[in-house]
Amino acid sequence: MRICNDLNKLSRFTAGIADICSTCHEVYTGKTHSCQKQANTPLILKGTRCCEKCGSVFDDILDEPFSKRYIPLVIVGSCIEHGAFFKSVDNDDLVVITQALSQTKHISFGNSQDFRIPRGPKSKDLLRRGINSFQKLFTHRQLLYLSASLYCLSTLHAEDQLWLALLVSTSLEFNCLLCGYKGSDIRRSGAIRHVFSHHAYSFPYTALENNPVFSGNTSGTLNRLFNDRIQKAWEWAIEPVETMITNSSRVKIKIIGEIDAGEPANDWKSLRQGERKFLVLQGDAGGVDLPDGIADYVVTDPPYFDSVQYSDLSNFFRVWLCRLLPHEADWHYNPLGSAVSEGGSSDGRKYGEVLGKIWENCFRVLNKEYGRLIFTFHHWKPEAWAELTLSLKKAKFTLVNRYVVFSENPISVHIMGLKSLKHDTVLILQPNIGEEKPGKWLKPSLIDFTDSYSFCHDCGTALGWFLGSDVSEEDIRKGWKYLIGGKDNNGKASG
Repeated sequence: MRICNDLNKLSRFTAGIADICSTCHEVYTGKTHSCQKQANTPLILKGTRCCEKCGSVFDDILDEPFSKRYIPLVIVGSCIEHGAFFKSVDNDDLVVITQALSQTKHISFGNSQDFRIPRGPKSKDLLRRGINSFQKLFTHRQLLYLSASLYCLSTLHAEDQLWLALLVSTSLEFNCLLCGYKGSDIRRSGAIRHVFSHHAYSFPYTALENNPVFSGNTSGTLNRLFNDRIQKAWEWAIEPVETMITNSSRVKIKIIGEIDAGEPANDWKSLRQGERKFLVLQGDAGGVDLPDGIADYVVTDPPYFDSVQYSDLSNFFRVWLCRLLPHEADWHYNPLGSAVSEGGSSDGRKYGEVLGKIWENCFRVLNKEYGRLIFTFHHWKPEAWAELTLSLKKAKFTLVNRYVVFSENPISVHIMGLKSLKHDTVLILQPNIGEEKPGKWLKPSLIDFTDSYSFCHDCGTALGWFLGSDVSEEDIRKGWKYLIGGKDNNGKASG
């Protein structure tokens, strides 16, 4: 049974510590408290696995809707004069919740089958908890918010619908029953643990129902997300800023004369007329119809070899985006066609085959004289580097240069405490048209995996040598296994 954990020490403010009584559910401050009643459902401390009375092991309540597996306990608010506060849930609060339940009976988001949760590497965690629809991941008030958002968007001009729909979409990660409360630390007062903080579906002991239309600049609200993800992006587009390392310190510098803006074009002919034109296409990168030799650069980010199931997790947003923006994209495509296996264990050969078709198309569209293919890559597994090497080699690319850069902050929850790579290898490649190769890469010895930087640097060097050599496919696979086949790193994913 998972209802809600004991919210001991809800928050630390100058006013003191707010606690919740596990017997009567009253919120109080100070060291003493006297129960005036006894709640119907006792609270248990997070981490308790068995009933203290009978010893039975707690389990999920699968015969109840997901929203009913939690009970409302605490209201967290903000007062203009006194700041943040906590209060117990009273009858007036319960009436409002009941009214929302009644109102949702009159709204519809279309065919309910469209919200069915497909079985996937990550979404199977939802299904085994009896959650078979994405709508069931939201409270009734959150569904009303979505319904109102859809209506408001339908009344706006097209130029405003796009960015507002994206704003509503990103707000769902902070307005869902999978959100948790992490605002008990004074440094993160009121902060929300968003849905995909761990690149997976996590199920909080204490779910948090946010107020997305709250006017304050607080965690997960439309106001905060607009400032952080729309306003700041617009400011950067007008005056782009980059980071420069000076004396081991990071310095922000403006790119004088640069602007990230342009005029959309509808076809290739109009794209070539004038300056600052762009053309947006949606399609399979391995077969998208681009003219031969048109591109100076292809800058991309290939999918991770395994573990990170982007397509499976993105269903959470996709089912709403196709309603928020029904005509802005083709929503009918097969996610199983991605390079990363979405249907179970990773198939390395499939990864190489899909990437190979993409690189072949890149080779075709790149200018053969000075065109460049640029992307970042890292992985502990030799199979990942082998598939990358073979796919690039078959597509006739050679390595011009490689750089090593930081990829994630060491305190990131995705890598903290794990044997994970903290760097990326930036790879610069050019089409090989049979002329002299752009550089000589030394034949590698064993790759140094004692630290993240050295590992990525050596892997980039090894890739350059393999692409410039005449070794067979079998020898390339064996070569990578030899180079990074040590006991300490073989088979370790990089997070």
